[in-house]
Amino acid sequence: MKGSDPRKVLLADLLWRRTVVSQEWLAEKLEMKSAANVSQQLRRLDRKGALRKVPQQLKHVLEKADVANP
Repeated sequence: MKGSDPRKVLLADLLWRRTVVSQEWLAEKLEMKSAANVSQQLRRLDRKGALRKVPQQLKHVLEKADVANP
């Protein structure tokens, strides 16, 4: 799966906004090449567009996690 896959980018976005993990950590654990790539993908992220591309079950989990931790 590519580092720019919407599933990875949405998960990276959620973790970046809701935890204290580094972009380097995200790159390593989500296999997204580098911290610079994570940063670029997060800047380019269109959440609404990306959510349309992921399975409904993942969309539900991401939305629930986002609401649970404002």
